[in-house]
Formats: sequence, structure tokens, C-alpha cells
Amino acid sequence: MLTAIGLGVNGSRLGLDLAGGRLLPVGSLSEVWSTYLAGWHQTGGGTASAAPASLAILGVAGAIFTPLGGPHALVAVLLIGDAPLAGLSAYAATRRLPATRWARAAVAAAYALLPAATASVAQGRLDVVAVHIVLPLVISGIAGLLARTGAGWLPASSICAVGVAVLGAFSPLAQGLALLGLVAGFVVLPPGKSLLKRIASVVIVVVLPLVLLLPWPTVLAGQPALFLHGLSGPAPAPPAADLVGLDPAGAGAWPIGVAVLVAAIFALAARPRALMSPGLGVLVLGACGLAVVLLVPVSPLQGGAPSVGFTGVPLLVISAGLLWIILTAFQRGTSVAVLPKLAAVGAVVVLLALGTGAVLAGRGGPLRSGGDQLAQAQADELARAGRSVLVVGSGDLPTRQAGGRLPEYGDDQLALTANTPDRLTGWQSALLQPSSGATRAALSAATASGALFVVLPPDADPGPIVTLAPDLAVAVQPTTGGRPVLRLLAPSGQVVLVPPGIAKQAVTSSAPSSWSGVTPVDAALPDVRVRVSEGIAGRLLVLSAEQEAGWQATVDGRPEPIVPAWGHQVAVALPEASSEVSIEHPSTVRDVLLLVQVAAVLFAAMTSVPTRLR
Repeated sequence: MLTAIGLGVNGSRLGLDLAGGRLLPVGSLSEVWSTYLAGWHQTGGGTASAAPASLAILGVAGAIFTPLGGPHALVAVLLIGDAPLAGLSAYAATRRLPATRWARAAVAAAYALLPAATASVAQGRLDVVAVHIVLPLVISGIAGLLARTGAGWLPASSICAVGVAVLGAFSPLAQGLALLGLVAGFVVLPPGKSLLKRIASVVIVVVLPLVLLLPWPTVLAGQPALFLHGLSGPAPAPPAADLVGLDPAGAGAWPIGVAVLVAAIFALAARPRALMSPGLGVLVLGACGLAVVLLVPVSPLQGGAPSVGFTGVPLLVISAGLLWIILTAFQRGTSVAVLPKLAAVGAVVVLLALGTGAVLAGRGGPLRSGGDQLAQAQADELARAGRSVLVVGSGDLPTRQAGGRLPEYGDDQLALTANTPDRLTGWQSALLQPSSGATRAALSAATASGALFVVLPPDADPGPIVTLAPDLAVAVQPTTGGRPVLRLLAPSGQVVLVPPGIAKQAVTSSAPSSWSGVTPVDAALPDVRVRVSEGIAGRLLVLSAEQEAGWQATVDGRPEPIVPAWGHQVAVALPEASSEVSIEHPSTVRDVLLLVQVAAVLFAAMTSVPTRLR
């Protein structure tokens, strides 16, 4: 039934290359792994930020889907098959509860059709969809660790830690709530006879996921937006009526989750029991997460005014607590069994309400099959040049700059330099509202930063821009999705040699006014090693990379300071004599963290195997 509903809801977007809304196209298996392992990314002008750990999850699991296309096929299966996968997850997670299979199946189906899940699918919020599928298993694993510590405590702890790590790779907020629930349960429950084993289990589940996710936690420590907004970014605060209906607002859902709330209230009133405490605890955790997301606005990672986060993850946690309460009330041997017909009718009504809301509302949303692409000739030229493409945003979509390709999944989770979002927003304003001075300056600045193509919004007209700057840009073939494309004409590249006259301007202004004498250099970022000939004093070697901590330069083996060019790019002053110039951004710390992560993966793999199987 859930599979049929999933196919019906996503009938207009069936395919293995989904994109749209908050989901950028997912790259191939090699692209996903190269992005994750790279120490420097040509995104947003260049950043040494660690890539999100979700790329590693997609890389590992996506290898299974290589015959279908790799990670993007996996993402399509997760989004289109969210309902049946989450239903199976919830059904498996309740296997230890003393409830009938029909009761477990009904609760699992209700969990699969929650409004927060259908809205997340329709809006392309892959992080919330992943939480929807994994959350029941993580809750079950944590509950099992707190309830018993037998001979298999170590494998159980390692498996639970891996589940928490998968949860945290897509939603740091969900990981935080899970660990908070684990610690709270450890403090509240009596110690029993296996206190040391319980302490060891808690330590493993708290520490091991952080090590498994390295070096991603180093980025989270300085970016509260990734914790509160999640990987898919912010959203408008939903009305109170939608929150009561467990609906995060936006396309893809109705506040029909009020049926689950009413059923939980009825279950509490009909049979209050001490065994409902775990469900109430999960409910309280979700409420705390919801309060934090709505009451603590922060600036989005890609820039903009402070805003609240998407409430999908907290509402899923709240819904899981409510459904646990319902299932506890109708366990075997309870006095509620005197009303079996009423309970059955209530279950049917709740499932019909959730299913109707999913089918009717879940069809909407910006998620679609088939991502936008550059024309083949432009894509080939971009790959040969190694330069970047500037994709101008509109509405709530930010402007993005990606190297060698159009933006892909993982780019929005990179922590850009502090001034990059404001600069990209300024270019967006100058290109969407053309004026002679601002538009020419934006095109020149984009060219200096290494951009080769500019992709405008679908409804934008490139004519006024070309008219204002015919020497800087020309209209070329649009993308496969019909978006206008401009090709920038001024000489540029990943590395350029700037003559003294323009070098003086480079250290005092934000955009070139002349390109006379600027020469592209055959070199690739981030490690540049070139030999320059004799020349006039005052020359600059400028990289299309953002100036941030870590860049090192030497001239003939002697350290040289980094000079800011155009206010934000890496540059080095060149001597008059012929010399060997080396500029690099070492990633030693990241490499060490990756080795620690590999060691943690091996530890988790070895300890997750039950003793009897070993």
C-alpha cells in the first residue's frame, strides 16, 4: 500500500535524476567521492571547508546503485520510496514491543505518511527524508541500550553509534536530540547491575559518531546555521495551526497530522500507563528541538537575513513520540482491549486522513525529474578551462558559483568565506537590475574570480546586460532547462599574471576596469607552481581563490606574504627577476582527520559483529 501511494504521489517526478527546490543535482559516484575527499573546493570562489559527511554516506551506499547511475539513483529511491522505506523502518523498530502485528503495521503506516515527510519530499529536503527513514531504528537502538546491557552490549552499542552517525550526517539537530535523549535516559533510569557497561555504551554512542563523521564536526562547531537550519537551509516559520497539525508548512502537505495528536490524547486518557514514559520523553525532546529551531534565528550559511529553520526534523521526533504513546496504550494485555472495534475504527480513520493528505498535497512542490545542464559545447569548454560558472539565484534561492560544473549537492553545505555571500548577492542585484556601472563591475568582478559562464534565472532577459557590456559578455545557447546563459569575454583563468598598472588597481578596488596585459597562466588550483620570466616590478600573480587562512606562498624558496587582490582573492607580488613561484593550501590536518575517521570505521565494523558470529 505504501509503495503504491509513493508511486502515485511521485508519478509526475518518476526518474533517477531528481532535483529542484532544496535539492541540487547529485553528482556521479566519482564526483561525490572527489568532492568529499578534496581539501579545497572551487565553490563560492574557493574554500577549504570540509565537505558534508552525507556525501560519504551517498558514496558508500550509492556504489550499490552503480548500474542505475550511482548516488543520484540512490537519492531518487530514497525520495520516491520514502513512505515504504520509513514504514518498514518503523515496523522493524517496534518488533520488541508486546503489540500485535496489525497494531505495529498501523502505527508504522501512520509514521510513513506524516505531513512532515511528504512536505520534505515535495520540497527536495533530502536531509529530513533521511531522518524520516533512519529515526525509528535509532530510537529503538537507544531504548535497547538503556533497557538492557547483556553479553552483546558492545555490538549493540557500535551498531547504535553507526545509526546515530548516519542520522548526524544528514541532520546535526537530529543527532543532538538523539544524544540528549540517550544521556537523559541514562541519568533517569536506575543503574542496575551493569553500570560500567551502561557507561561504556553511552560513551561509545556519544563519541564514536563524532569520530565517524570527521572532519565534518569541525565545520559544525563554527556554523550554527548547519545545526539549526539543517543541510537543506531555512524556511518561513509555519503558523500555529500547521504546527498543531504536524505540518512544517510549504508545498507537499496539509496539517492533517492533527489526527495523530487526537489519537495520542485519546490513548493517554483511555489508558495512562508508566510504560508511556519513553514516548512522552521522545515527545518532549521533539518539542525542545522545535522551540530551538523557531526561537533562535540565525543567518543562513549562504547569506541573508537571520531566519528560523525548517521544522521537519523536530516534528518527526514529536510524531514518533505520539505514535509510541498510541502503540503503548494498545499493547497486549491492556484494558483498552475491551474497545477493539473503536480502536480499529480510529486507526482506519487516522490512516485514511494521512493517506488522503499525502496523495492530494504531496503531488505539489518544486522537486522534479531531470536536472538543468549546460549545452554540451559549453560544458566541454568549462571542463577544459577549469573555470567556474555563476548561477544567479532568484526568490529564496541564493546565487552560487561552482568550479568546472553547475552547482551540485554538497555545495550549499560548504562554509564559504565571510564576505562571499554578500558579494554574490551584490552580483545578483546588479545582473537582475541592470545599470551601466554596477552591471559592468559585477561582470568584471565575476570574470576576475574565474567565472566563464553566467546562468540567469529562467525569466531573465540577457539583452540589457549584453547591451550595457558588449565587451564583457555575450549571450550563448541556453541551458537544457531554458535558462539564459552569458559567456564572459575578458581574459581570465584559475591563475592570471597581472601587469603593474592593473596590479595597483587590484589592491585598491573590487573589480577591474581594464584587462590590458592580463595573461592567463597554465596552472591549476589549489597548488600552483610556475616559473615567471623577467619583468617590470609590481606584477601580481592572482589566483581565482578566496583569501582565507592556510594559504602559503614562496618565491625561489623564500616565504612571501599573501596579497589581497580585488579585495578577496589570493595574490603574490612578483620580483623583477625570473623566479620560481609556489602557492599552495596544505590540507595536512584534514588528511589526519580522514585517517582517524578510517580507523573509527574499522573499529565500528569489527565491533558491530555479534560475538557468536565472530
